[in-house]
Amino acid sequence: MSCRLILNTLGFALACLVALHTQANAEDYPARPVTIIVSQAAGGGNDILARLFAEQMQARLGKPVVVENRVGAGGMIGAAAGAKASPDGYTLLLLTNADVMNQFMHRNVAFNVQRDFAPVSLLATAPLVLLSNSSSSLKTLADVIAEAKAKDGALSYGTPGIGTPHHISGEMLQKAAGIKLTHVTYRGTAPSLNDLLAGHVPLIIATTISIMPHLQAGTIRPIVTADPKRSSVLPNVPTLEESGYHGFDVGSVAGLAAPAGTPPAIVARLNDAVQRSAQEPAVRRRLVELGYDVAVGTSADFAQKIAADTQKYEKLIPELGLAPK
Repeated sequence: MSCRLILNTLGFALACLVALHTQANAEDYPARPVTIIVSQAAGGGNDILARLFAEQMQARLGKPVVVENRVGAGGMIGAAAGAKASPDGYTLLLLTNADVMNQFMHRNVAFNVQRDFAPVSLLATAPLVLLSNSSSSLKTLADVIAEAKAKDGALSYGTPGIGTPHHISGEMLQKAAGIKLTHVTYRGTAPSLNDLLAGHVPLIIATTISIMPHLQAGTIRPIVTADPKRSSVLPNVPTLEESGYHGFDVGSVAGLAAPAGTPPAIVARLNDAVQRSAQEPAVRRRLVELGYDVAVGTSADFAQKIAADTQKYEKLIPELGLAPK
């Protein structure tokens, strides 16, 4: 037998052993707790969403599913950790459209969303809302624009960080309305909301999921949303589209992703756990109460959404002057 034939035979045998080992691991999955990395602070919209699904998935996977908050660098620290994790299904990332945006906002980003992740499932989407304190004189979009023009950049707005959908929508509004605002960054929505309530910042942009209790209590005022159509949760709040500012379709998008190379059988098992979790009437009611639209689907659906958002923000971010020079 020639050396080449021997090497080919050994290579084939090794490939078979790897495939059998991978299949065995997938069949045994999960054998230990699963961690979902959330790149935002505890108490924010994405954190609440991740914990809601973690609780439900735990019941279906038969092992603990825990949430780990890795905050910093506009979400890039958590995303990079998710990309570098072992592709065995035990570390997942709550992947958001902010992760897609960050690729075009910064140099030397340590991950590529389409290359480094295996999409599991989109979870939900939520509209972004421009908010003021209920005691503020800023009651309408016209009020905001008038004050911004009068103060020439002194009027500020808070977001969970540079490169988030909140920030992008704020930049889009400034360009469309011909105004200048000062962007104040926070380590999540919760601290920005605290400053809004305390009167330290006049405006914030947030998702409905993180502000509903305060909206219901009347302590904050919704001014306008960045969705193309009115939110079912905030039917009386106008959109930027109907206010005469077109092309606004920037919401919060969040789903679960595993590191690239995760066995398809494990991705399928995770997708099944997500799908069954989302079918629970109590889960769907809770998501709607929080202001989320349920968007659970197949792994392929989520991959298509990631591809579409990548194309969209690769073009939009340079147009806003936000791309690294």
